[in-house]
Amino acid sequence: MTNIELSTANIPLESTGSISKNTAEKQTLMIVDDYQSNLQAMHALFKSKYKVVLYDNAKDAINYATEDGVDLILLDVDMPIMNGYQACAELKSNSITAHIPIIFVTAANSPDDEEKGLLLGAADYVVKPVNLAILRARVKNHMELVSYRKKLEVLSFVDGLTGLSNRRQLDTMLLQHFASATRFDHSLAVIMIDIDDFKSYNDIYGHVKGDQCLKEVAKTIMSVSGREIDVVGRYGGEEFVVVLPDTGINGALMISDMLLNRMRQLNIAHTGNATHEIVTVSIGVAVFNPQDPVHSIKSVEDLLHNADDQLYKAKRMGKNCSSHSESVNAANDAKQVEK
Repeated sequence: MTNIELSTANIPLESTGSISKNTAEKQTLMIVDDYQSNLQAMHALFKSKYKVVLYDNAKDAINYATEDGVDLILLDVDMPIMNGYQACAELKSNSITAHIPIIFVTAANSPDDEEKGLLLGAADYVVKPVNLAILRARVKNHMELVSYRKKLEVLSFVDGLTGLSNRRQLDTMLLQHFASATRFDHSLAVIMIDIDDFKSYNDIYGHVKGDQCLKEVAKTIMSVSGREIDVVGRYGGEEFVVVLPDTGINGALMISDMLLNRMRQLNIAHTGNATHEIVTVSIGVAVFNPQDPVHSIKSVEDLLHNADDQLYKAKRMGKNCSSHSESVNAANDAKQVEK
């Protein structure tokens, strides 16, 4: 037997329903032990608080952890085929699973055994017979640390002011989407947005109002990006970038026109904008189309440089407008899935 998470042969029927019910929001606890009685006891102890995944052998447990999200592993040491120390070493040597904290729950109670487990990378070591209250508390503490770490990871990719992706996340996602576009012959559009005369806005209205303006612009940009796959981020200062996978020039221009109109509708007063007296944006659009034999974009850097050039062209055209690259093959773009 391998995964017995939903096995009615080994877990009472009334317990099985509780595993799948409302587990979407729960953290996942994996328990690996070759004794069915231990697995059932652990399941009963933790089923109400966590999504519990049970395995009676380390090999299959490792396969699951590699393919599916696991937050914490309770791991026995004395198991056939692969013991807990070997399993811990394998999990910690794999970049996919190395971050998962492991608590050894074992009858191996010598100081040398505990030292060996901790040196292999285990987060904790609990000796059988287990004090269930203490084990529950230790699991709770480690799960809280996991939750905190995940929050920090999210924050490391988020711009603190606007809540959009930050420059680091933008660069990462743009590289991924560019590689995918190249591999599957899909277009990739980038829209670069800059708030017109933003320095004068800060000078006139102050930085508190300036921050509020940035937030309003960020919300407006998000409102015109309707797909989950699209990436919207703050590129720096008053500059933003939208990454539109599988989008050609027509789709990108539709988004940019919509954004220009919605920014005008915001009607944020800006006396420093002599032409319009409201906050406006300038937009540069560039598209990478691998199906176009004459395209000049060979890298992410080329794509961003192209969008930046178009942005400054829009500035020279009088601001409050968009400009796009002329090097895109319109016939090929028409074949792409548009926004």
